[in-house]
Amino acid sequence: MSAYDGRGDDRLGMHEPISRRDFVNGTLAAGAGMLLPNVLSMPLADDDWTGYGGVGDYARSNGNTYEVMSAAHAMRDGRYERSIASAVDTGETYDLAIVGGGISGLAAAVFFQKREGGRCLVLDNHPMFGGEAKRNEFLVDGQRVVAHQGSAIFLVPGKGGYTESFYDTIGMDRRAFEYQRWRGPDPEMPLAKSPYDQPRNYGFYFGPGFGVKPGVWVLDPWGRKLEGAPLSDAAKADLLRWRTVRDGGPRPKTEGDAISRQLDTITLEDLLIQRHGISRETVRTFLSPVEGGGYGLGPDALSGYCAYAIETEFPEDGDDALGDQMFPDGNAGFARLMVKTLVPEAFDGPRTVEAVWHDRVRFAALDRAGRPTRIRLGATVVRVQHAGDPTSASHVALTYAKGGRLFRVRARKVVMAGGSWTTKHVVHDLPQSHRDAYAQFYRSPCLMANVAVRNWRFLYRMGMTGCRWFGGLGDYLAVRKMPTLVGTDTFGPDSPTALTIKVLFARPGLPIGEQGSRGRAELFATSFAQYERAFREQLGDMFSAGGFDPRRDIAGIILNRWGHAYVNPQPGFFFGVDGKPAPRDVLRDRPHGRIAFANTDLAGAADHRNSIREADRAVRQLAGA
Repeated sequence: MSAYDGRGDDRLGMHEPISRRDFVNGTLAAGAGMLLPNVLSMPLADDDWTGYGGVGDYARSNGNTYEVMSAAHAMRDGRYERSIASAVDTGETYDLAIVGGGISGLAAAVFFQKREGGRCLVLDNHPMFGGEAKRNEFLVDGQRVVAHQGSAIFLVPGKGGYTESFYDTIGMDRRAFEYQRWRGPDPEMPLAKSPYDQPRNYGFYFGPGFGVKPGVWVLDPWGRKLEGAPLSDAAKADLLRWRTVRDGGPRPKTEGDAISRQLDTITLEDLLIQRHGISRETVRTFLSPVEGGGYGLGPDALSGYCAYAIETEFPEDGDDALGDQMFPDGNAGFARLMVKTLVPEAFDGPRTVEAVWHDRVRFAALDRAGRPTRIRLGATVVRVQHAGDPTSASHVALTYAKGGRLFRVRARKVVMAGGSWTTKHVVHDLPQSHRDAYAQFYRSPCLMANVAVRNWRFLYRMGMTGCRWFGGLGDYLAVRKMPTLVGTDTFGPDSPTALTIKVLFARPGLPIGEQGSRGRAELFATSFAQYERAFREQLGDMFSAGGFDPRRDIAGIILNRWGHAYVNPQPGFFFGVDGKPAPRDVLRDRPHGRIAFANTDLAGAADHRNSIREADRAVRQLAGA
């Protein structure tokens, strides 16, 4: 039972005006809870699901909105099939069409214009480019607060390496950021630079599921060796062993070497058990899905190679002294730089990190006739098909839905840069070998909740700036200092901020596909109000000792629903089973006629650098087609 049960929605602040769509592009609506039909065309039921979207460029693009989800499901279910023949032919022919305007799709356009040049069209189903690399913006007591919707951190690129070369191409004019300094007279606490850091002043919360009410906080849990945690001695010993026992097993040196291939034959869970001497129960109770390595599910479902994939794919990147880096809005900063590179008129001012981060998008400039690259938003591609035999066709026809109508364009080459879950439905003449490969791609959902608070004094009183909890919605949060890009050089306990909570849907022990489908069912069946109430109750319970009042302290909540957020590579995904090619390689080895495949899925690791590298490969494969 929640400490707030029975006190009513008013006590939780459920009816506070800012928690709904009262602010649209920074303007207060005429009355609390009032919808603006000329801005929000979806019916009330849809808005109840999508919820508040914040202010600024991304106010109508918080994750997969109801409108985006519905269009995608209609495409998946074949509801456009009978209407495709009557699609309006726009008369446009492009040298390259790209399906998907996320990091991979935008990078494909950058590579194409750099190497070949020509007419390029990027089609994206969202109202805003960037894929999962988007931001949320709040106005909190007159101050702008920014957080990421999905894709978050980047490593300092190695000098002269692949990543730095691409960053130079798009105008990324620094390898690392300067971050805010401490503000105010209070003794300074160490602050994280990303949601994944665990400074010394970190806490673990054990709630009612551990037989304690109210819940128990353990500060500096590792330093205190979990003293005071309501756990059995065996569980404590397991967790301390996981934390302290060095992984002394063999590590892969390059992608595809013998150690890589061996690791791809076992689960990540079995690897943890072997190398740390811990029980399966401990892994599933305490380490799933956090120990899933950024793959959305727990280690029971994942290939053991997941633990090393990123470091072997980009061994030149990373600087221990500087640590992980993060734009205030996550990797949305890269998407904005790429758009500025492709469509200079999309942002006023120079192509610099500061200017592009601060300036508003000029949406009318994105899809302007006569420009080398056009970016068409709100366009759900429902069919991609060669005009005849894929081996000899002169072009590809692309049909997309926009504004309730179907349109058709032509392209000499196509890069499919969207996710595996849509590409397998969209490419109408996809060979059976590719369909079989896509059947081995599993995806799991994620809910990214950004909770804007007027200050984080309640955490400071409790002696922490970040925490992890066991049971409930999500697993962790951290107050982080921002790059000075945000326009304020200092930050303290009385500063407004956004607390980002990632909710994953691992169900250890179930088949990998079932875990993903059950998680999506839960994500799609839960209204905004249900999630909001649960977050307010949970945070009220957890932080009551610091004086937290959800009605007073929460300035707004934005939910970003990603139904297929993570690729979940099972054993054999990376290097194949029984001598058969790995599913990713079937799609990466060569184009299908005039169509090549990109997206981070094909690397098997969700990292913006993989999105870029896969786009590079796809564009190279189509050269001369």
